[in-house]
Amino acid sequence: MRLPLALAVTLAAGLAEAEPISLKRGVNGDLWLNWASIAELQADPEALAVFPDWRREVTPAMFAALSEQGFDFIRMPTDPGPALAAGPGAEQDRLIDGMIDAVRMGLDADLKVILDLHPLPRGDEAGGMDSLLGSHFPDYVALVARIAGRLADLPQDRVALELLNEPSFDCEGVYAGAPPKWPAMQADLHAAARAAAPEITIILTGACWGQANALASLDPGLIPDDNVLWTFHSYVPFAYSHQGAVWTGPPVRYLRDLPYPPSLMTPEIARRVIEESAARMAEAEGQADLQAITQEVEAYARTADSDAIHEISVAADWADRHGIPRDRIFMGEFGALHTAGGVTQPMDWYHAFLADKRRAAEAAGMSWAVLSWAGDMGVADPADPERRMSPATCRALGLPCGN
Repeated sequence: MRLPLALAVTLAAGLAEAEPISLKRGVNGDLWLNWASIAELQADPEALAVFPDWRREVTPAMFAALSEQGFDFIRMPTDPGPALAAGPGAEQDRLIDGMIDAVRMGLDADLKVILDLHPLPRGDEAGGMDSLLGSHFPDYVALVARIAGRLADLPQDRVALELLNEPSFDCEGVYAGAPPKWPAMQADLHAAARAAAPEITIILTGACWGQANALASLDPGLIPDDNVLWTFHSYVPFAYSHQGAVWTGPPVRYLRDLPYPPSLMTPEIARRVIEESAARMAEAEGQADLQAITQEVEAYARTADSDAIHEISVAADWADRHGIPRDRIFMGEFGALHTAGGVTQPMDWYHAFLADKRRAAEAAGMSWAVLSWAGDMGVADPADPERRMSPATCRALGLPCGN
C-alpha cells in the first residue's frame, strides 16, 4: 500500500541517523544476458534459475580484478521486474536471495556495492518500468521494502540501495511546470526502505531519465534524511555518446565517426559523416532523412567542448544551494558507445570523453561510476579473461592500474 507523503516524511525523520557510505570511483556492472520479456523468462525454467543471470559468467576473479585496479565500488544494476511480476511468495523470495548473493560477490572482492533497482521499458507488461510507475506502484513499494530488509543484514557501511534507475516519466514536471509526480512517489519508496533498513544508505534521483536538471528540480527537504546520496546521469553530448546505439531512434542510431571533443569536427568530417550515415539509414529503412541527419551533425559541430561537463556544474550548484555536501552527490552513469556494429571508433576519443567527465566530477568533489564494465560501452578489454582494462582506459579513469 502506498504511504501518504506526510507519513513518509515522519518515518524518514525518525529512522536514519547513520552517515552515508563513502564512495569514490566505481563501475556499473552487467544487467542481463537474456533480454527476453518477463513472460518469456518465466516460461523458460532455466532463464531465472540463476538470478541475476549474469552470475553464470561473471567470476570472483573478475570482481577481484576491479578492486585490484582501483575501483572501490560497483553499481550493480538489477532488474526488479521478474520479482515484481512473481508477487509475494516463494519465487519472489528466491529472486531476492539471488540479489543478495550477487551483492555478496562484490563484498567478497573488497568492493562496496550499490544494489541499483533497474527495470526495463517493457510496455504494459507487469514488472516493466511503465507498470511499476503506474498501476503496480504499490506492489513496487512493498518489494523495495522486502529487498531493503534483506540488505539490512549486510554490512551497512559497505552497501547502498538505489530505489529506481532513471524514472522514465515526469519530464513535464521538470521542464514544463506541470505538478510533479515523482517527488511524492520517491518519498514513499524511501520511507518503505528506511523502515525496513534503518541504517542503510539510500540513493535518490530526479525523474525524466535521471538528468541533472531533474535532480536540480527536487526539494531535498521532502526527505529529511542525512543517510542518503543523490544521483544523476551524464551522457552529454548525446550524439557522441550514443552514436550507433540500436536502442536509440534515428538519426543518432545511424551516426558514426563523430569525433570527441566536438572541436575536432571539420567540414570534411561532417560531410563524410552525413553521407555515410544517410547510406546506413537508407539501407535499414528504405530511405534516408538527410535533413534530420544534417541537422544533427551540424548541431554537434556547434557544440562547445565544455558542454560535456555542464551537468556536473548543475548538480554541484544544486547541492550548494541546499547545503548538501558535494561528496553526497553521485554521478551514477557516464560513458559512450565506442563499438557499434562490430566496428570500433578511435579509442582516443572515448578515453578523452571518459577523462573529461571523470575529472570534472572529481574536481567538484563527487563520486562516479562509469558505464559500463563490459560490452560495446565497456571499459574492460574484451580480450582479457578477467575483464581487466587497458593501460589507456585506466589512465582515462585516473586509476592506478594505468601506471
